Amino acid sequence: MEKHISIREISEQAGVSIATVSRVLNKNGRYSKETEERVLRIVAENNYQPNLIAKGLRVQSMKNIGILVPDINNEFFTKLIYEIERHLFAAGYETFVCNTDEDETIEKTHVEMMQMQRVCGLVFISGTPHELTAQIPTVFIDRISVEPDSIGCMITSDNVAGGYLATKELLEQGARRILFMTSQKRVSAYEERFMGYCKALEEFGLPESERRVAALNSLHYEGAKGKMSELLDAGLDIDGVFAGSDWLALGCYKALCEHGKRIPEDVRLAGYDDISITSFNAIPITTVHQNVDEMGRIAAERLIGAMAGKSMETSTVRVPVYLVPRASTRG
Repeated sequence: MEKHISIREISEQAGVSIATVSRVLNKNGRYSKETEERVLRIVAENNYQPNLIAKGLRVQSMKNIGILVPDINNEFFTKLIYEIERHLFAAGYETFVCNTDEDETIEKTHVEMMQMQRVCGLVFISGTPHELTAQIPTVFIDRISVEPDSIGCMITSDNVAGGYLATKELLEQGARRILFMTSQKRVSAYEERFMGYCKALEEFGLPESERRVAALNSLHYEGAKGKMSELLDAGLDIDGVFAGSDWLALGCYKALCEHGKRIPEDVRLAGYDDISITSFNAIPITTVHQNVDEMGRIAAERLIGAMAGKSMETSTVRVPVYLVPRASTRG
């Protein structure tokens, strides 16, 4: 196993004190040019890496960012975290990711852990503010805070436009009895997609009584599959489904197929997020594409700026989306 040199060994080889080596590495304090060159040469020859954890504990602050995510198995969130981490790492920040599995109790525990870790910034893919989010720079992403007075930047897709585009696609392809599958919990992204759904129905002259909504407690494939099966068994009459996420759409797809429904001939189907499996499905699923790269970039830039002392006024940034039509609506 390769042996890593210590700061004490560097000081011995350079013939200077440990304190002098520390000043050279941190570019802080007085030392000669000759000493600097000698220390840096030894550092380079031995590929020395500082102990960031010990350093952080000494100064009572580490360049750590906590990222809270509701479902690490969802490709959309995985891509989002990747983009955020990439930009933060380039700026010298370390990140650690906490998965809540959409569970408020788990989320609270992770927030308490982040507080103990003395994180210097937070990225919350959650609409629930906590005491910690009012104390340090925080970016809410994908889900707007449920408390309008929360301090922090909100970054989300234009979900109203996305909900409108998905529903309009179903309507233009002939569907009129359209079910919207959403979250039972208060989640801003799903609430806004519902607003877009309603807007499209109104544009096509369909009254409020034509709205069909199925609310789920579990925003996973199995939850959507079970709910759709239950509705079909109960005789639900639909010719279109707009699912609030692609995983919900895939669950609906499976249930519809098991009940003998042809897609898109009997029921047209649209999802949201544009995860890769939707294009590889037996019948590729129409979906709404979210610009994950842009959302991640903006989140990282706003957070880095706030941690550097720039003012972060409460504001909402909405990133444009676009429709990806596929066979599940057009055949």
